[in-house]
Amino acid sequence: MARRKDQAARREHLTAATLTVIAAHGLAGATMKNIAAEAGISPRLIAYYYPELDGLIEAAHQAATDRYYWSRQRAIEGDLSPAEKLGRLMYSGLPRGEDLLLSQVLDEISVNASRSPMHATLMTLLFDREVSLYTAVLEVGRATGVFTLTDSAEAIARNFVALEDAFGLHLLAHNSSLTLERAEHQLASYAHSALGVRVAPIDPELPRDAKNPGLRP
Repeated sequence: MARRKDQAARREHLTAATLTVIAAHGLAGATMKNIAAEAGISPRLIAYYYPELDGLIEAAHQAATDRYYWSRQRAIEGDLSPAEKLGRLMYSGLPRGEDLLLSQVLDEISVNASRSPMHATLMTLLFDREVSLYTAVLEVGRATGVFTLTDSAEAIARNFVALEDAFGLHLLAHNSSLTLERAEHQLASYAHSALGVRVAPIDPELPRDAKNPGLRP
């Protein structure tokens, strides 16, 4: 049992190192040599756990999508209003803070999705799971009379995720015409047009009494 735990810890260490390398050097820079240097081990030891580099890249991509999704899921847990949950989703959908590395990795790998069925499948799964988060919040908001949806909950949810992805791409590319604050404003603007209320992005790390849920007619 101890050996299995050690092996699991080693694999987790290797995937973490791979994520760091991809974020810093791109997918092309994710070589056995660079990953070994980041992990502080020999390339031969990596080969023991992952004989093929593609297997390690796949494991890293899976880890990135899982961590990114669950961090967003945790952000909306608890006794929160639909407006607060929506604000937290809007906030967590843009690259920043602890999730910046994951955003960078997912952005890098998404370019390869068109050439790899595995990467395409993982990107599709992440997209669908993010849409499900938004859809659930929107449906509760509509049922409780907080939101007045101008389209189906799923259609609006897909637009939110697509906007996040587009803004994230430009922010990670350091597009000087788009700042994080502008991206937040654009998401809030879409929320107003799609829901009939103004919902501002909310940092889930701030105390609840220190932030405005942003719900206004």
